[in-house]
Amino acid sequence: MKLNRIGLILIVSALAVIAIVVGLLVQRQQATHAAQTDVKGLGLARALAALPAATLTPGVLQALFPYHDDSDFAYASVTDAAGRTIGEVVAPGTIVPAGPLPAGATSGFGKRTLAGTPGRNIVEFHGPVADRANGVAFVRVGFRQGGYAMLGRDVSFFASLALMMFLLVPVIYLVIKREMAPLAALASQVPGLGDLPAARRDAHDIRDLADTLDAYLRTATARIAELEKNALNTVADNRLLQYGSKKLNAALQSMPDGLLMLDPGGEVSFATSKIEPLLGVGLEELLAQPVDNWCRDAALAHLLLRCRNGGSDMVRGRTVEFCPVNVPGKHLTATAQPLTAGQGAMAFGTLIVVRDVTREHLARQAGNDFVAHVSHELKSPLNVITMYAETLADTEEPELRVESLNVIQDEVERMNALVGNLLNVSKLETGSMSPERNRVRLDDLLRDAHDHALPRAEGRDLRVQLDIPRELAAVAVDKDLFRIALNNLLTNAIKYNRPGGSVTLAAREEHNEVVISVRDTGIGIAPSDQLRVFEKFYRASERGAQAPRGGHGLGLYLAAQIIELHHGRIVLDSVPGQGSTFSIHLKMAPAALEGTTVL
Repeated sequence: MKLNRIGLILIVSALAVIAIVVGLLVQRQQATHAAQTDVKGLGLARALAALPAATLTPGVLQALFPYHDDSDFAYASVTDAAGRTIGEVVAPGTIVPAGPLPAGATSGFGKRTLAGTPGRNIVEFHGPVADRANGVAFVRVGFRQGGYAMLGRDVSFFASLALMMFLLVPVIYLVIKREMAPLAALASQVPGLGDLPAARRDAHDIRDLADTLDAYLRTATARIAELEKNALNTVADNRLLQYGSKKLNAALQSMPDGLLMLDPGGEVSFATSKIEPLLGVGLEELLAQPVDNWCRDAALAHLLLRCRNGGSDMVRGRTVEFCPVNVPGKHLTATAQPLTAGQGAMAFGTLIVVRDVTREHLARQAGNDFVAHVSHELKSPLNVITMYAETLADTEEPELRVESLNVIQDEVERMNALVGNLLNVSKLETGSMSPERNRVRLDDLLRDAHDHALPRAEGRDLRVQLDIPRELAAVAVDKDLFRIALNNLLTNAIKYNRPGGSVTLAAREEHNEVVISVRDTGIGIAPSDQLRVFEKFYRASERGAQAPRGGHGLGLYLAAQIIELHHGRIVLDSVPGQGSTFSIHLKMAPAALEGTTVL
């Protein structure tokens, strides 16, 4: 190790650092001196300019200036506009530079640098005298620029700083020597390392030692790489298997249906997380216990038991439907499929797919109920029409003939309303119903709906009230479609009301919305039914001794869909036994449509 060379480098580096630090300090000292000269010169020039021009004589200036003892002070002079000297005081060995002032000197105070004695220029501060009774006069104050001569005052400081920095060199050298002792010991052991070229065995300094160690490490790395080559192949195979397993598991877990995998003995060996909410049985219980202990559904248990001991071929593709005991209200199907490979030569067990078919079951049941109900709704008015048509044919009494014609007309309107609702629902579901929105006078539309509902209400001994303000904002709606929604809500309020009750059609402005409400004093809607009354074909259950009021479960559904097409919303507030309120919230027509036609 060549520590002497390191010591020499440290000494040179220390000297370079000392030179840089001293240079920076000198530069800072000169900048500080220049700033002080600016403050002193500008302040002195302003002070002289504030005195009357007549008082600025050489004697007065000599008496006023304490700066003649300052080594930097050069001169102070008062001149007129032509450049003639009125009065001046000059430091020894200094001559006031001749020449005119720069342009614009009369507008304010300024500063310039002039040539002076060799090596030290003069910084002059000048400005106009405030008192101009005897003409324009100027004040000129000069200071010598600080040179390197002023460094003599700080020689002791710079010497102390350089000494302290230089004394750090032996300390650093000793620390490096101590820290490199282990490297020196290592260099002595280099010849003992095997499998190295002869040229690498002698380490004279750190670079040789590093090259020797680098050669040794390359040799060792080559041997380690050779030993790890086979291990890497094994790790890659294991990772590939793990990736395939995790990918398959993720794919199975993401399926919307629940999966159960049975081993050849018929016990559950794998289950996805979807099984737990479907069957109401925890995964730990499914995987840890026999089927007989956790399965309480007879149909599913019978299917699983038939898959034991190779019986899966007997139930290939078989599907059972059941309602889980642990999750009331659900309808599930379970389908069994054997897991085989090699064209059936190898059997791994059975796959059971559990699917939630509650919605399909409810839709199928609602559809069946709807067909039966529509058949009844169509058959009843046809029977009435047939009966009163026969009455018309057999009677000559005018009153009976008028009554028959009225009844026939009412039943035809009832059938027409049912068919109209069916057609509108069909248009909604096929997407062919698109509202033509125009600004509509809402009060006229509400009065028309009120007048249309009066005959139906009077026949049931009900009062229909209209509660709207004198002035009501216009809304942008399809008049014909919105009339259908209002008529359905009013029909529903009349149908499910009590004798002697009332139906109120009201409207009000609230924030930026118009709120239309249909309020009745009828039987109300149970909380369990309120969540579903806007579903297609759904009819709320009627409790009490009253006979069912009929209905096909399309009126509220159609009203809600029409309001949604108008970007509005419908809110239900109902208390069983006290009545219901359906509120329609619509945005007011924007001001940009003020010029359009109001229908």
